[in-house]
Amino acid sequence: MFHPTKMVRHSLDSVNEFARRGYNLRITCDGCGRVIEASAVLMMQELAKRGAPLSIARFEERARCKECGHRGAAITACEINF
Repeated sequence: MFHPTKMVRHSLDSVNEFARRGYNLRITCDGCGRVIEASAVLMMQELAKRGAPLSIARFEERARCKECGHRGAAITACEINF
Protein backbone atom coordinates (compact mmCIF):
# COMPACT_ATOMS: atom_id res chain seq x y z
CA MET A 1 0.00 0.00 0.00
CA PHE A 2 1.34 3.43 -0.97
CA HIS A 3 1.73 6.04 1.77
CA PRO A 4 2.40 9.58 0.62
CA THR A 5 5.40 11.19 2.21
CA LYS A 6 4.46 13.66 4.89
CA MET A 7 6.13 17.02 4.72
CA VAL A 8 7.81 17.95 7.94
CA ARG A 9 7.53 21.55 9.15
CA HIS A 10 10.36 22.71 11.31
CA SER A 11 9.76 25.25 14.02
CA LEU A 12 11.92 28.25 13.27
CA ASP A 13 11.39 30.10 16.52
CA SER A 14 14.99 31.15 17.19
CA VAL A 15 17.95 32.46 15.25
CA ASN A 16 19.73 29.24 16.25
CA GLU A 17 17.09 27.16 14.46
CA PHE A 18 17.45 29.21 11.27
CA ALA A 19 21.21 28.57 11.37
CA ARG A 20 20.86 24.85 12.20
CA ARG A 21 18.40 24.31 9.34
CA GLY A 22 20.61 26.14 6.84
CA TYR A 23 18.52 29.28 6.32
CA ASN A 24 19.32 32.95 6.30
CA LEU A 25 17.02 35.61 7.73
CA ARG A 26 14.86 37.80 5.49
CA ILE A 27 14.06 40.84 7.63
CA THR A 28 11.25 43.14 6.45
CA CYS A 29 10.71 46.47 8.21
CA ASP A 30 7.13 46.93 9.42
CA GLY A 31 7.46 50.68 8.86
CA CYS A 32 8.84 51.22 5.37
CA GLY A 33 8.93 47.69 3.94
CA ARG A 34 12.70 47.66 3.44
CA VAL A 35 13.96 44.08 3.03
CA ILE A 36 17.41 42.77 3.87
CA GLU A 37 18.87 39.29 4.02
CA ALA A 38 21.20 38.44 6.88
CA SER A 39 23.29 35.40 7.73
CA ALA A 40 21.62 33.50 10.57
CA VAL A 41 25.02 32.24 11.76
CA LEU A 42 26.54 35.72 11.94
CA MET A 43 23.37 37.15 13.50
CA MET A 44 23.37 34.37 16.12
CA GLN A 45 26.98 35.16 17.02
CA GLU A 46 26.33 38.92 17.22
CA LEU A 47 23.20 38.56 19.37
CA ALA A 48 24.97 36.11 21.71
CA LYS A 49 27.92 38.52 22.05
CA ARG A 50 25.51 41.29 23.08
CA GLY A 51 23.59 39.00 25.44
CA ALA A 52 20.44 39.72 23.42
CA PRO A 53 17.59 37.19 23.15
CA LEU A 54 17.81 34.77 20.24
CA SER A 55 14.05 34.15 19.89
CA ILE A 56 12.54 35.33 16.61
CA ALA A 57 9.56 36.92 18.39
CA ARG A 58 11.85 39.11 20.54
CA PHE A 59 14.10 39.87 17.59
CA GLU A 60 11.09 41.01 15.51
CA GLU A 61 10.01 43.35 18.33
CA ARG A 62 13.46 44.86 18.88
CA ALA A 63 14.75 45.15 15.30
CA ARG A 64 15.29 48.75 14.23
CA CYS A 65 15.38 49.75 10.57
CA LYS A 66 18.52 51.60 9.48
CA GLU A 67 16.51 53.33 6.74
CA CYS A 68 13.52 54.80 8.61
CA GLY A 69 14.31 54.10 12.28
CA HIS A 70 11.09 52.13 12.86
CA ARG A 71 11.25 49.43 15.52
CA GLY A 72 9.55 46.18 14.48
CA ALA A 73 10.05 43.72 11.65
CA ALA A 74 8.81 40.48 10.15
CA ILE A 75 11.39 37.71 9.88
CA THR A 76 11.10 34.81 7.47
CA ALA A 77 13.47 32.15 6.17
CA CYS A 78 15.33 32.45 2.89
CA GLU A 79 17.77 30.12 1.23
CA ILE A 80 21.47 30.75 1.40
CA ASN A 81 22.76 31.88 -2.01
CA PHE A 82 26.46 31.43 -2.62
